[in-house]
Amino acid sequence: MAPKGTQHEDPLKQLADKLRSKNGIEERAAVLADQRVDVFRGKEFAAYLRQHEELMQPFVSKATKLEQQVQEVAGLMLRKGLFMKTERMFKKPKPGKKRLVKWPKKLLPLHNDKTFEEDHLYAWMFDKQVSPWSYFFSALALLAVVLCCMFPLAPHPVKLAAVYCSMTLIICILCTLIVRSLLALSAWVLLGRSLWLFPYLLSDDKGIDEAFWPIFQMDEVPEEGKGSHWTVRIGMGAALVLAVWALHAYAPDKGVVRKGAWDAHDAVLEMLNLHDQGRGKLGGGSNDSSAAGFVNDTGTAKTGYEAAGAEKEEL
Repeated sequence: MAPKGTQHEDPLKQLADKLRSKNGIEERAAVLADQRVDVFRGKEFAAYLRQHEELMQPFVSKATKLEQQVQEVAGLMLRKGLFMKTERMFKKPKPGKKRLVKWPKKLLPLHNDKTFEEDHLYAWMFDKQVSPWSYFFSALALLAVVLCCMFPLAPHPVKLAAVYCSMTLIICILCTLIVRSLLALSAWVLLGRSLWLFPYLLSDDKGIDEAFWPIFQMDEVPEEGKGSHWTVRIGMGAALVLAVWALHAYAPDKGVVRKGAWDAHDAVLEMLNLHDQGRGKLGGGSNDSSAAGFVNDTGTAKTGYEAAGAEKEEL
């Protein structure tokens, strides 16, 4: 009996695992007949095999041409059920779009079609090997959820740090979107083409790792009569300059802005009950009746300010 771990795995399965590895072909998540799968493009599959011809040698004859080798290997995988040929569920662009998306979210299976065509999408029909890093990040995600649930019990400095980090992240996102829009608008006014900062930042077809690359990208040259006429751009540029002048001319003083910012800061902390360190402790509230209020003889609760006024009248 062979020792554990020495059994030879199916060579085709090993090739499929290599294609799905980090250095393999690109794949995206999709829904295939109510089943979540990872899909890839046939042309990228074929291009990868052409660049790594040695991977096909165990399955094909060296005498055959390269294109025939690619077809034979793809046919073997299709017949073995390692992946399945699919087609788009929606074959027309979405309203307002000129072209079909590169990675559709919903697909239909072609069970009986075992021919390989590069212009089709294919769905992997086996589970991807799980990396040890996946378990590590899953444990971190679970720990983050537990910490979020225990947020009310956290020390006051931890709560403040979480609030400040969240506010900083929101401000960075808003500033990035504003700068991105102004840059695109300014480039369109001057050049008739838009220069985008992080062009795939809001794209539904890109993952998080691709949302910030490339950093800059220029739009294609527009067709004639598609809103890039110089008169339209001059009018938009004049409106933009007028808006900037109005914002500068009627902007409040720095002192007013600073005071308003601090008032907003205090209001947020007050809303989250974090303005006073004593309020962030377990048990909540202060024992001081002048701050927390008291209950009068009629059973009606009074606020701290009402209690202070009542004591002054009694004196």
